[in-house]
Amino acid sequence: MIKALIINGVEFPVKYDGYTLSRNKIWSTNTGRNNAGNMVGTILAIKDKVEVELVPITPQKAQILDSVLSDINNPFPTAKVLYLNGIEKEMTIYTGDVSYHWLSQAIGKDGLITGVKVSCIEK
Repeated sequence: MIKALIINGVEFPVKYDGYTLSRNKIWSTNTGRNNAGNMVGTILAIKDKVEVELVPITPQKAQILDSVLSDINNPFPTAKVLYLNGIEKEMTIYTGDVSYHWLSQAIGKDGLITGVKVSCIEK
């Protein structure tokens, strides 16, 4: 179970059960089927992909997240995934687009943003 995602030193708590972890094979360019129909190729690496949904965050925290994930000068930030059992995995990532959903905005308040989802793909 994932507790938090730390990107460039900024911690973002993950919603309970708000994550998917997948391990993806990276195949060589000669991968495919041969004339006999058998699969050929070589696995070059196995890379992790972590898709998380964050707990509700403030607009200020969303701006921090967006500035890190949309930094054209650093498209491959460092991320740490903190698991509840204390294990921590650090990886260089690229991300998919981030989506935001406003929960509420009271008079004179900034409101909260819910449903923030981030896909972190190991480089």
